[in-house]
Amino acid sequence: MVTNITKRAPGRPKGFALDEALDRAVEMFWEHGYEGVDVDRIARAVNVTKPALYRAFGDKSTLLLKAVERYAITYGGPIMAAFQAEADIYKAVTALLEATVNLATGETRGGCMMVAAALGQSERVLEIRSYLASGLTAAADIIAKRFEKEMEAGRLSGTPSAKVRGRALVDLMKGLQLRAKAGIERDELLQDARSYVPLILGDQI
Repeated sequence: MVTNITKRAPGRPKGFALDEALDRAVEMFWEHGYEGVDVDRIARAVNVTKPALYRAFGDKSTLLLKAVERYAITYGGPIMAAFQAEADIYKAVTALLEATVNLATGETRGGCMMVAAALGQSERVLEIRSYLASGLTAAADIIAKRFEKEMEAGRLSGTPSAKVRGRALVDLMKGLQLRAKAGIERDELLQDARSYVPLILGDQI
């Protein structure tokens, strides 16, 4: 939810939108990394003062942590929701992998913003790594629960287990994001992503 500040604090322009500032921070950290962005640039991008940004979010490393959380909600949430909403499991897994590639191959950014932050030198890097680990585990669990339902309905074989399939799919997603960051072309990544679906689901489609 975007929060507009109606009472002007010293150094904070009227209409300072906190979520907009976080979104710009996400974009900048994603494209340039922690070391490649300074708070002045983010402040200028959202037309606020540097002290106002510090008052709203804390220091630069804390801003990065909050940007990571914003990234997870803004980009990760809708992808997982679409996966759960798709009735056909083959289409659901395909859509999940394709969305992963599309997200990781933007015009100016590449890979996964959370992974980049976890590999950076921020003072909050241990917290970011913990947050990332929790997020990866949660995503694998969500996927595994969906696979369990498919197994119970007889649409998916029981081997390998739902848990193994869930973790393998998350690993494949992160691998695609890493390759995108390395500069592999989107079309090649999409072709590979689609070829992974039978590996995850097996022959019981």
